[in-house]
Amino acid sequence: MKSLGADELDLTGDIIERRMRLRDVQLKTERENREKEVPVRYKFLTVTRDGGSLADEIVRELAARLSWHVFDKEIVNHIAEHSHVRENLVRQLDERSQGLIHDAILRMLRMPEYPSFGTEQYQAALLKTLACISTQGNAVLVGRGANFALRAEKDGLNVRLAGSLEVRAMRIAERLKLTPEAARDRIRSEDQERRKFIQQYFRQDIDDVRYYDLMFNTDRLSVEEVVSSIMAVLRRPRLL
Repeated sequence: MKSLGADELDLTGDIIERRMRLRDVQLKTERENREKEVPVRYKFLTVTRDGGSLADEIVRELAARLSWHVFDKEIVNHIAEHSHVRENLVRQLDERSQGLIHDAILRMLRMPEYPSFGTEQYQAALLKTLACISTQGNAVLVGRGANFALRAEKDGLNVRLAGSLEVRAMRIAERLKLTPEAARDRIRSEDQERRKFIQQYFRQDIDDVRYYDLMFNTDRLSVEEVVSSIMAVLRRPRLL
């Protein structure tokens, strides 16, 4: 039997690789088509994340599959701090939806563990912003304690993305071209800021598992595995 030469082996490898890539595209297309046929059982998704836990990639893929809008901390802060933007959002809703916003705000204000929530201007603006966005639906809310503020809303699914300090630091170091030590310091600082924010505005522990429906350790889970798991829950019939 004649053995294949180096050039022929390279050509065979290229053909196999192209076929594998084509198959991956076909499988992804088939999966996305199946997903579109199944209704989403929730109106919004909140994502609480640790730095370096693949949150950007996961949120981006979720939003693409769902055709939902992403509201990260910068966007939420901007809306909360600019009343004209917030009022424009409210005006886009019908009368029934505006009533739902009012009800959502009242539910939050009645939470006994938040005796001071809404007393400061930013707190009140953030509260109204989150209520408005969640009522409109088709939204992925990243950070800003959305899972705590909106936990009484049955139309939301609350997700927590975490991971070990070492793995998260390795990702940040690679992405930002930092030393491992600098990456760890950066993550520690970000984690501390998030915990202080949740404690200040919600008087809660960001790691309290009672406020999450799904939790993922992304040390060994890929973006695809996490996204597929979340999509499965978003589209399954909910228990009454």
